[in-house]
Parts: sequence; structure tokens; C-alpha cells
Amino acid sequence: MAIQMQMLPTLIMDGLCWFCLSVFCFATLMVILNAIFATKMGKAKASTAEKPLVSLLVPVRDEAENLRHLLPALLASTYRPMEVIILDDESQDDSSKLAVSLASAAPFPVRIIQGKPWSPNLGLSGKANACAQLADLANGEILIFCDADIRPSARAIEHTVDIMTKPGARNKMAGLSALPAQSCCGLRERLLIPWIMHLPLMISVPLFCSWRLPAASMQMANGQWVALFKSDYVASGGHRDLGTTPLEDVALARQVHRRTGRGLQPVFAAGDITAAMYTDWQATLAGFSKNLVAIGGGTPLIFGFLMMMVNAVFLFPIWGYFFHPDLAAICLVLSAVIRFVTARIFKMPVRDVLLHPFSVALLDIAAWTSLKSTLRGSYEWKGRVVKWSPT
Repeated sequence: MAIQMQMLPTLIMDGLCWFCLSVFCFATLMVILNAIFATKMGKAKASTAEKPLVSLLVPVRDEAENLRHLLPALLASTYRPMEVIILDDESQDDSSKLAVSLASAAPFPVRIIQGKPWSPNLGLSGKANACAQLADLANGEILIFCDADIRPSARAIEHTVDIMTKPGARNKMAGLSALPAQSCCGLRERLLIPWIMHLPLMISVPLFCSWRLPAASMQMANGQWVALFKSDYVASGGHRDLGTTPLEDVALARQVHRRTGRGLQPVFAAGDITAAMYTDWQATLAGFSKNLVAIGGGTPLIFGFLMMMVNAVFLFPIWGYFFHPDLAAICLVLSAVIRFVTARIFKMPVRDVLLHPFSVALLDIAAWTSLKSTLRGSYEWKGRVVKWSPT
């Protein structure tokens, strides 16, 4: 019995090492399948169907600087027919005035609307409230919700419509969600963002078929660029049924799937769309603190356990060397493959793969910041305090 008890720690560590290897094998396979088979924006054939009216909807709150980049890009769009509606959500800067000035020579209708005031009594997040108002104003058959920090190419809307109107697509999908490149303001941001925006999707979601799966948990969306057929959006209840969740994009995708039977197709879009979310490290931490727990399990307990597993598994090539060097070496190679392929897809610097352990440490810092925000029961974003609710 004493000998068996002495062997127990060794057996536990041995089992953990093999578990880490199995996770790396699964993650590598998923990344490769997604890289090969997931849809790439711009690769779809040009649609021969009649071009539907597109309503591009932009919620704006203190986004004057971002509008200087977004509006000229939208005005250069090759797609017709379209309309752009910008909703000013109680901005304290010159967002509305700047939008009016930039849109004065637009070759298609551009409306700048003052949004109805938000209050906690609405039971909605500020963004959900703004998007719901935008949808009410839209005339298009296709709605594209676009964040102000997006930098689309001239053909981004055209490529979006091509995918949504290709033969047979209407019966299989309610829309699509683009996964853009991310413009980072510094090294720390560049090391952190893949852990939040790229790797979780690449290693855990079959992006090549997720929107067709019956499980709502497999439905995902990125609120920076979400396109929906308006009929499906209306049938789903839209943003007004989403509550105060900080992940209104994922919640919308799952709601659409549950109520229409069709999902949102994830599309790699780094060649057509770039997002410039945050201006510095503190803004990055503040931005992710409101939704990182929701992304990673939905409750503080599950999130804490998940973070322990992420550290144990993805640092295994380091600590595993002292227990199972052969398995650690295999996982080191697989880790490099995962990071390299993901970096190429999202146009991130491949050299950052060499800083993998530091990127995990930055993820831990962001996780702790988000956990503290969640335990307070509320999160603050752009001057508003919203009661936190799990997803």
C-alpha cells in the first residue's frame, strides 16, 4: 500500500502529460481542418443573383477618430445598391458632426441618426440597444452590423453578399460573421489578441461546418462584422431579446440558430477587413475585462478552471520537459504548427510565436482583470456601468 501511495504522484503527472499531448493533437487537427476547409472571404465566386439592397449599420459612441477611417472606406465600396445608417449613441465627441461632413459626397444614401437614450432599465447592453434601433431603420434585405473601428476593403461588402447569395446558401445560412485581421497598437496587444480573438476559435470550433450543426453551443459570431438576412434577424427577435450579456454577438448567433434553424457562417476575412480595436494596453485590458469571462465559460468558476487548464496544457512544452521530455518535444512542435498556421490566417507576425510563454502570461493578466470585473457584478464600458450577466 505504501509503495502504491508513493507511485500515485508519478501516475498523476504521467496521466497529465498524456492528456496534454491528446489536447495538442486534437487542437492541431482542428486548426489544419479549419485552415483548409473554412470559407475565405473573397474566394467565393461572384454571385449571378440579383443584387439585394444592403443596409450597413454602424453604432457609434465617441468614435470620431475611427469614423475618419471607416467612412471613407465605406464610401469607396464597389457594391450597389446599399445604404449606410450611423446611429450616434449619446456621443460626447464630434462623431455626428464628423459623420455628416464625411458623408456629404456619398454616392449612396447615408443617414446619421441620434439614438434614443440608453438606461439600465432597458435591460439591454448599450450596443444591443443601438443595434436594435439601427435594424428598425434599415430598408435592406441584408443587414450588416459593422463596428466603427473596422477598416473594410472596397470589395468587402460585395464579397459578403457573394457568399450569402451563392446557389443554395439561403436554405443553409441566416448570414455570416467575418473574422478580420486585428491591427495592434503594441507588442503586448499583439501577443494577447490571438489568445482571445483567434486561437479559441481555431482549436475548438469546426468553422468549416459549425453553422450547420444542431448544437447552439457551436454557433459563433464576431460583432465587428455580422451580416444577416433581415427576415431571419426579425424572426429571431433581434438584439432586443439579448439582455445585458457582454457577448451580444455570440448570443445573437445562438438565438438566430434556435429560432430559425439556420446559423451564421464564420468566414476568414483578414484580406478584406481589419479591426483597430484599442489604442493602448490599458484600453485593451479594459475592453476585454467586460467579456473575457463570458468567452471562457460564462461563470467565474468555470472560467477559473479553464484558465488553469490553458496554462497547464499550453505551457506543457516547458514544464513537461522535467517529467516526459519526449511528449513535451512533440507538443512543442505541435504548438509551433498551431501558432504558425493561425498567425498566417489572421495576418499576425509569425515571429511572435517565439514569445509564446510571454503571451500566456499576458493572457493570465487579462483573465485576472476580467475576473475581478465579473466578481463585482458589473462592467464599465465607455462611461456606462452595466450589470454583468453570463452567456
